Amino acid sequence: MDLEAIKQQFPESASDIEALENLGLATRQFGWIDDLDLDKAITACWLLGKIGDDRDADALIGVLAGHHPELWMQAATSLSSIMTQRHLSSLLSILETSSDPVQRESAVYALAFQPDSQIAPQVIQVLTEVAINQAEAPSVRAQALEGLANHLSQESLTLHQEAVGAIVAALDDSEAEIRFWACFAAGSLKTEEALSKLQCLAQNDKALLDGWWSASEEAEAAITSIRKALARGI
Repeated sequence: MDLEAIKQQFPESASDIEALENLGLATRQFGWIDDLDLDKAITACWLLGKIGDDRDADALIGVLAGHHPELWMQAATSLSSIMTQRHLSSLLSILETSSDPVQRESAVYALAFQPDSQIAPQVIQVLTEVAINQAEAPSVRAQALEGLANHLSQESLTLHQEAVGAIVAALDDSEAEIRFWACFAAGSLKTEEALSKLQCLAQNDKALLDGWWSASEEAEAAITSIRKALARGI
């Protein structure tokens, strides 16, 4: 999308976009986002996602690999819409080397919603490994489960039984955040083999997820989704 179209779609951001045009956006020199103040840097990361040019992915990876936590998730969000196979190794490097769970969660978010179907099988494998890693932070594992729900909805589940197994196993996890997103994934994928565990969670798991609702409610929603699919013969 060109800048004028973005300004028309988001008139409240038009003046900020115009300011960025004079602060490095026009030339896109290496590290230009690093020279901005925090608010402008956040806007720049958001804007690159709206522009939708995969040539800007390297700049966003640089931000995600950098030392400004306030920018990581916005960079990951925009990166998720424009990254290609060429950028996968850089993201995996962040995931493997960062000791900060917020940074790793941001990297997993980008993987969870990346659009390149050619690398989906590899991404699914990475997300599966994260989801089953008991040493990983719960927020990172939960994000991986949401990502599995997203990617597996477009893939043949018979080819990814390890991933489906990771989702079902996560329903027994000690962390409520992980159980919640495992319920979401099981419902999204209409995972029939998860029904018995979901029924148990629906009856007993009253843990509330901050900003969402209880695990039992998410389990109920998953059960309804699966049963509707079974009734339709899906």
